[in-house]
Amino acid sequence: MVPERREQMAAQPMSDPGPEDSNEKVNAALSRAVHQLETAVREQETAADRILALAERIYDKAPDKAARLRVEAIMEACAFQDLTGQRIRKVIRLIRYLQENKLISNADLPQDAPRQLDRAGLTQEQVDQLLSDRKTGTG
Repeated sequence: MVPERREQMAAQPMSDPGPEDSNEKVNAALSRAVHQLETAVREQETAADRILALAERIYDKAPDKAARLRVEAIMEACAFQDLTGQRIRKVIRLIRYLQENKLISNADLPQDAPRQLDRAGLTQEQVDQLLSDRKTGTG
């Protein structure tokens, strides 16, 4: 995902459901959450498909068995996408079920949930720094 798209998604607020029209606001926040999850699944699938297609091209031109085995390992590692996609889809189905059956309302959410949802994620630079610190043992 390009950095601009990542920043756009992180900046999309999940509004704070207040006492008035709280069920509508909760429903709207849940709908936005479902949309975000669906987008994540689609983008994972696209990325995994691209990785697999490129790996297949490399595999076909691999000079030896050792190189082919390394490419096969890359292809097998892409199985994460299928597993995470299945789990995310289960969460989406649960959210939709809760919405459709009106089983969740503002009163059901933790008090700080709206603030948690509004908070933007880490920037790419922050993620890179965390990973760098982890590799060097400074974080």
